[in-house]
Amino acid sequence: MSKILFLLLCGISLLFAPIEWKAQNTIELKKDEFYVMKLQANQAQKTLYFRWTLLKNDGLVMHLNYDSFPHQFVLYEDYQRNCYKIALWKPVEGYYKEEPYFMLCFKDYKRVEKIATLKYYIYEGNRDFNIIDERKVANGSFGTN
Repeated sequence: MSKILFLLLCGISLLFAPIEWKAQNTIELKKDEFYVMKLQANQAQKTLYFRWTLLKNDGLVMHLNYDSFPHQFVLYEDYQRNCYKIALWKPVEGYYKEEPYFMLCFKDYKRVEKIATLKYYIYEGNRDFNIIDERKVANGSFGTN
């Protein structure tokens, strides 16, 4: 009986284990400053970049582009609306893990300097991929290297 209870408790504790992030980083961006990442899985390369353009009513207007698909959203500092999540690759069939995703969270805004502090998280899920480049670039000049 005690072995069953022990195994049950171990199984439940695994369900509530913290997420293991492939990558996470805190960055500070000025208005219209881009953050660019290049991801690679096998031979497929995808580019993800984001920037913020406006702080209105304590909401940070964000523009994110992943694999040539644009997203626009507003992040707030409160708990319920501070993060945005997008899927990176389709999950591999037959696995029960969540698909890989990128999550961007709004942490702080320095009003005097007009700098936003953001934190991103990348969850690998059941796919093997690498971050081959990541950097800050001024005003969209990332296409020229």
